[in-house]
Amino acid sequence: MDNRRGFIKGSALSAMALLGASHVKAQPIDEDVSFDDIGTLSDDQIFARVRRSLLLPDNMAYFNTGTLGPSPGFIIDKVCATMRELEANPALGNTGPIGSKMDQTRVNIAKFIGADVDEIILTRNTTEGINTVCGGLELEAGDEILTTNQEHGSAENGLDYLVLTKGAVLKKFEMPTPAKNKQQIIDLVEENITSRTKLLMLSHVITVSGLRMPIKEIAAIARDKGIFFIVDGAQAPGMLNVDVHDLGCDVYAFSGHKWLLAPKETGILYIRKAVQKRIISPFYLAGNTAYTKSSGTRNFAIIIGFGEFVSWFDKIGKERIEKRCLVQAQYCREQLKNIKGTTLLSSQDPDLASAIVTVSLDNVPNKQVYDKMWDQDIIPKAIEYNALRISNHMFTTNTDVDRLVEILKQEVS
Repeated sequence: MDNRRGFIKGSALSAMALLGASHVKAQPIDEDVSFDDIGTLSDDQIFARVRRSLLLPDNMAYFNTGTLGPSPGFIIDKVCATMRELEANPALGNTGPIGSKMDQTRVNIAKFIGADVDEIILTRNTTEGINTVCGGLELEAGDEILTTNQEHGSAENGLDYLVLTKGAVLKKFEMPTPAKNKQQIIDLVEENITSRTKLLMLSHVITVSGLRMPIKEIAAIARDKGIFFIVDGAQAPGMLNVDVHDLGCDVYAFSGHKWLLAPKETGILYIRKAVQKRIISPFYLAGNTAYTKSSGTRNFAIIIGFGEFVSWFDKIGKERIEKRCLVQAQYCREQLKNIKGTTLLSSQDPDLASAIVTVSLDNVPNKQVYDKMWDQDIIPKAIEYNALRISNHMFTTNTDVDRLVEILKQEVS
């Protein structure tokens, strides 16, 4: 295949051919990736097994987990098997045995992020979670909503709704790129809070630069001032070891389809128990269990698959995964920071760094470099600021980074 971009953008027949390609190597969870022997394995061995479980072609260096993460073959098999089981007898769904399995996903997720089960609501993605909360909040005309100028547009949609329907005022402060240190961010938040600030929304990890916000410290400020605090967690769980009770925010929304490598259209909304009565939304008016008259019928298979996969993810260990992601990102930053014709937009401060590394190109269009990388099975993300965003996950390697850096050097020189 000479041009992978042309192949993927090609006809439906090409897509069918891709489905039958030899690199699709789904494997059941009870084989190599069960990790029943995890205590005998080195980290390198563990993450090599994770890489083998993915359906990515062997030669592909995949650096776009910040958009969509690749699910392992065994979880796709599980989803398909659940769909077949349901369609063999649809009465198994909703209030039947398959439907009841969905709530186990809430149990697994609660454990995974340090929440109580009755603080967990199943959604389809981060956007739906934030929209649900904003749609149920009561603000008055003139109340201020504070956020940054680097939030994801989908998260801002809920804030725009409050401006449109409640007469709230949306206020954005400019984020430094890169930021110097944690205190600089905390000071910016405090400087922009006024007596009218009623709602604060920030990303845990900013999607553009990968900046890891000091959420715990900011949550303490918000709590002290009586400000409702929503965290867009789309880019954090699966990369960072997230404990929502420790963070102290009121709301934390995230998706399964990014760093958690879970089935697409899976998401979680955490609402701290003490503030749940402040949000009146038809989406969970009848309760926050998996199936209610508020939620209606769900996509059973992907929700169940999500829950089982989170347990598998937890078996590897959140701390181990976070360490690996951050080590991979540090190597990536080191290789990028001295390339002439580029500017590193991601913070190098350990307190602010994440597994996302973003580099802007001074004189060459990012699309040109992106296309060259894509043709060689290297998949970053072309974003604003004429930049490339590189998502370093536990399954990426230094060799993958070296391949990306070599092309970048060739194109910007």
